[in-house]
Amino acid sequence: MNTRLIPFVLLVACGTPATTYVSAASAPPERSVAVTGTARVDLVPDESCIELTLSVRDSAISVSHEGLMAHVSSLLEALGEDDSLRVERGAIRYAPYYEDIDAGYPRTRRVTGHAATARINVRTQDFERIPGVVSLAATRGLERVDVVFYSTELVARKAALRRQALEAARDKADDMAGTLGTSIGEVISIREAGASNSAQVAMLNVYTPTPQTDSTPSLPPQPGSIPLTLSVDIVYALSE
Repeated sequence: MNTRLIPFVLLVACGTPATTYVSAASAPPERSVAVTGTARVDLVPDESCIELTLSVRDSAISVSHEGLMAHVSSLLEALGEDDSLRVERGAIRYAPYYEDIDAGYPRTRRVTGHAATARINVRTQDFERIPGVVSLAATRGLERVDVVFYSTELVARKAALRRQALEAARDKADDMAGTLGTSIGEVISIREAGASNSAQVAMLNVYTPTPQTDSTPSLPPQPGSIPLTLSVDIVYALSE
């Protein structure tokens, strides 16, 4: 809903004029139809990112650092032997760790050492290489591993999905206007209501609710697919 601010000048006795703003809703366009077009596509992941976290702890931070650097250098060398892997190295971080010396309240703690931590990302389109990459890190201070699957076609497919949503909205407006014995005219307004995709890869088939989507694949999505949904809101003028 559009809102207009209408100024009123009030004259106050023995004082200076004061301006007050009153909100007034704009009248909706006459003879118009508002529709929403929604399209969805399910993308099959074609690349993975193996997020490796290496960590070394010691009472001396210099020892933690040296031990971590040895693990990082060894792992990077091992990964470099495979040209199909894209390796990204993150910054080194340091954090103290503590032990309790008094269990009372307030609790008293003291620093007993430091942990040096490094993050290395390994990207590959060959999912069968994931166990081998993790095995290389397992003997080199591996503390945590996460694997993220995604689609490199996400941006390109979003543009195509937008066109599908626009066509779906136009077809819906045509059908509504035709049923009522009129036709659509020029576009008054258009807005992309939003796009969404799941950051997690679902391992189960999810059937698309038909009432919520105007353009969607007729078959159930493949296991592990990434759903991408986009909606547009359009207001058309109706012909006289």
